[in-house]
Amino acid sequence: MLRLGRMKTWLGPCLGLVVLAQGAQAGGKAWGAEKLAVLILGTSEADADLAENVTEVVIAHVARHGTFELAGKEEFQARLGMDSEVRGQACLESMSCLSRAAVSLGVRRIVSGSVGVRGKQFLFSLALNNVESAQVENRVFRLIEGDVQALIRAVQSGTAELFKPRVEPGRVEVKSMPEGARVSIDNAYLGITPLISGTLLPGPHRVRVEADQRFSWTSTVEVLPGQDLGINLTEENLPRRRQFPGQVAYATGALSLAALASGGFFGVLSQVSTSGDTRLEHQDSLDERARFADIATVSLITAGGLALLSLGTFILYRDDIFGRDEDVKN
Repeated sequence: MLRLGRMKTWLGPCLGLVVLAQGAQAGGKAWGAEKLAVLILGTSEADADLAENVTEVVIAHVARHGTFELAGKEEFQARLGMDSEVRGQACLESMSCLSRAAVSLGVRRIVSGSVGVRGKQFLFSLALNNVESAQVENRVFRLIEGDVQALIRAVQSGTAELFKPRVEPGRVEVKSMPEGARVSIDNAYLGITPLISGTLLPGPHRVRVEADQRFSWTSTVEVLPGQDLGINLTEENLPRRRQFPGQVAYATGALSLAALASGGFFGVLSQVSTSGDTRLEHQDSLDERARFADIATVSLITAGGLALLSLGTFILYRDDIFGRDEDVKN
């Protein structure tokens, strides 16, 4: 408790110096600048002073880095009818309550949030509320370990992040004919067509669509913020992949090897020395060697023909046998 008390004692002066320094650099605002209201509340009554100081830091940072006309904090609190931090938090969590105060103040957007102390840590959250669209444009949450200076830096960086443009994700919708094709985006399998992907960050994404006995379709597409990209694939985009070329190529290749082995075997037999005690037996042996030589010749010729057929099939029907390597962008 002693440490926390000392921290709060120094918190006011430190934040006050930051506000004065940044406020002095803010300069004049452009005529007709957007009017903005800022209000940070404590998570408990004990954090009310801390919340006031953090509000001033946020106001000073906004004034320094933006062209905003800032609504008075006291006036804003009065319009909300806040007589306690708890009631104020309840109003900040209600867009209708914020809208009523915003209309009376003439503001379109409100920076609201909360701050508190938990043990040796500071916690704060910020929200940029658009009362016209009744939406929260951005949110920031921080858990800070350290001293007051660490809190100040975190509040400043969080405020800057709050006003960064929010990037809306996009989606990809894939349909195909025939249906049931497998869809992968960025090498992650998502499902089968028809399919709508989950949210994707804007930018290029690699889409691959595969179907049985068909060539796959692959392309790099550009997903735009907040938009659904439709991909409709026809049978021309997923052409049939013929099965017979692979069967012919591998079968003739195997038969060529068998014929080559047979030719080699009978070629060896044709070179065996003749045997026989009589001239007739010797002639029969020569005739047998000649038959082996003929079989070897035919086998080798057949092996060569089958090899050429297999090679030609592999070359002519390469895509059907091995698939396509390049992207198909149709």
